[in-house]
Amino acid sequence: MKQEKRQEIILYAVMRSGYVSIDSLAEELGVSSQTIRRDLAVMDRQGMLERRPGGASYRTTILNSSYEKRQVEDLKDKERIARAIAEYIPDNCSIFLTLGTTTEVIANALLCRSGLMIITNNTVAALTLNKKSDFEVVLTSGYMRKSSHGLVGESTIDFVNGFQCDYLITSTGGINESDGCLVDFHTADVSVAQAMMRHSGKVLLAVSPDKFGRHAVIRFAPMKSVDMLFTCEPIPARLSELAETSGVNIVTC
Repeated sequence: MKQEKRQEIILYAVMRSGYVSIDSLAEELGVSSQTIRRDLAVMDRQGMLERRPGGASYRTTILNSSYEKRQVEDLKDKERIARAIAEYIPDNCSIFLTLGTTTEVIANALLCRSGLMIITNNTVAALTLNKKSDFEVVLTSGYMRKSSHGLVGESTIDFVNGFQCDYLITSTGGINESDGCLVDFHTADVSVAQAMMRHSGKVLLAVSPDKFGRHAVIRFAPMKSVDMLFTCEPIPARLSELAETSGVNIVTC
């Protein structure tokens, strides 16, 4: 099969499913995984799709991949980052925790700590954290978004404004490679996270490698608003320079 025809099939599969793995494409097309990797690299450079760990997703700046797909994507990377954050967080402190599948993994890792008070709009994370008898878990008000099981809205922001926490633990949809700005996909989610950021002593950002240079339509916060960035691979040189200039401490786990 010619490369042009193969890439046409790959693009259709990505558009149909949102995300496809290298192994499934190799099996469907009867070629090696290395051939698929080369095709995805070319198609990513041409802007046809977005390479992701283990596969590729449809390139868009206005829609994130589905919640179910994000729950399983990059899970090992998220677990490594989560363990590093849990090791850094001290016992007996207060934490804001935002929405996201990454923060859900972090919630599970935090169970190794003691005496935490967590204020969150993430219902999935709240249920995990509530297993610990010495944790005080505070769930915000708001209306629940079906796509993320998270609480958002003006009442959520008003609720958050009534607290001041030692830490904010958050993730982001992407980081703009030109200026280091954190970007995301949903205004309602971002508005709550920004309120938490304003009332936090220190901001901890969890970033899996696929978020570096990823585009999204909503500008969340400048790089300088982050105190510590946790990731599991060296970050691109341009972003590393921006982080250093902004006073961000990078932790590679």
